[in-house]
Amino acid sequence: MDEVEKSNTSSTSINPRVGCRQYLVTYSQADATKFSTRESFAKMLEEEFNAGSSAVKVEYWACCSEKHQNNGFHYHCALKLTGCKKWLSIKTRIAEKHGIQVNFSGNHDFYLSAYRYVCKSDKDVAHSENHPTGLLRTHSPKTKNSIAGFRAACATKRKSSVGECSHHRAVKKRKSLNNLDLSEFIRERGIKSYTELLAIAEERRTAGQMDIAEFVFKRSEKILHELITKTWQMESAKEKIKVSKLSRIDTVKNHLKSDCAEGCSGQCLQFAKEVLLLNRIDLLQFITSIKDLLIHGRGKNRNLIITGPANCAKTFMFKPLQLIFHDSIFENPANDKYAWVGSEKAKVFLLNDFRWSKDLIPWHDMLLLLEGETVKLPAPKNIYSEDVVITTNVAIFATSKSPIKHKGPYNASDDRETEMMAARWKNYEFHHQFSPQEQKCLSPCPRCFADLLFSN
Repeated sequence: MDEVEKSNTSSTSINPRVGCRQYLVTYSQADATKFSTRESFAKMLEEEFNAGSSAVKVEYWACCSEKHQNNGFHYHCALKLTGCKKWLSIKTRIAEKHGIQVNFSGNHDFYLSAYRYVCKSDKDVAHSENHPTGLLRTHSPKTKNSIAGFRAACATKRKSSVGECSHHRAVKKRKSLNNLDLSEFIRERGIKSYTELLAIAEERRTAGQMDIAEFVFKRSEKILHELITKTWQMESAKEKIKVSKLSRIDTVKNHLKSDCAEGCSGQCLQFAKEVLLLNRIDLLQFITSIKDLLIHGRGKNRNLIITGPANCAKTFMFKPLQLIFHDSIFENPANDKYAWVGSEKAKVFLLNDFRWSKDLIPWHDMLLLLEGETVKLPAPKNIYSEDVVITTNVAIFATSKSPIKHKGPYNASDDRETEMMAARWKNYEFHHQFSPQEQKCLSPCPRCFADLLFSN
């Protein structure tokens, strides 16, 4: 009898009156005619543990097949239960129903220990459907020290309370995770939200890994949110720098390699062409205008505006810009004099349903902005030391119900001012309104927008 078999035979001597929450079950010299696969053996154990009226059930399991040193093979199955359960009746029932002897080991203080034993030599370990992923990939040496210290401290307290020990044995101080350790864990497990972190912390806690749960309880929700956000910001920082150095036109071109938005499958491209056709707008001219603006930026007769009544798909045409330039786009300023804070860093302005007012931006500053000149706009001095200064050749897209007209005191009009404004826009007027039956609910699709510009 080899060492493995000896250890598993001796493990059946654990107290039958004491239940465990995790077991390592071994079937030595397995009979392949009774259980031909790892899954069949594990599922039999799961059925036997779940039998009866007990509320304690099998939560998940992992099973391996290991060759014997002499002949044959044996199964090892690590089981995680929802609570503590005794093993003797299960062993007896298996012997009566299946005619085999299995050994139960309660020597593993937590599931991870039993799971590592199962995975030590078998590359094809079978797992239950809800088995947690990444238990072995996540290196967590602090967990073992944490649990060992916790159990030693409890044992010391028990001995002291019954008078069995007159001296407290020194317990090694448990190490704790730091922010960088948890950041690595978040990245490996793909955790994107605070709730996901709590769920995985609880999953690991019930498997005997206390490190993440301890970390979570020692930090505020705000700190954990920041840690998750910063982790993924670091992950994507290099790519963002690379993208930020691309020109606007190349940024759009990159989306030719991407997939369509969910549920799109090219519908956005076809609908955009349909909109232009219904409004008698030349497709090639429209595409050329967008490319010219993306390449050269703001300037007379280059800034693009789509005007028209409601339900004519004005917003739909420029909506993909939000996703294409999501980190470098400035959208819809609020109607106050500090509305342009942050716009100086943008590559694209998207002024959707734009309505000019003097409170938003003075008329002459609006003309200078559209012409491509340097514009200084106010910023709150209690927060910012300098005004907003727009010097870049930002591309300006807009939609509105009608061309922008000058309104002076008492709403007095000035045709010359209005003419100067009109000269700074290339206006595409939409007139076709879609009825409720014709309207389509489509998510903006950067791939279709790129196809519109470069596939014609």
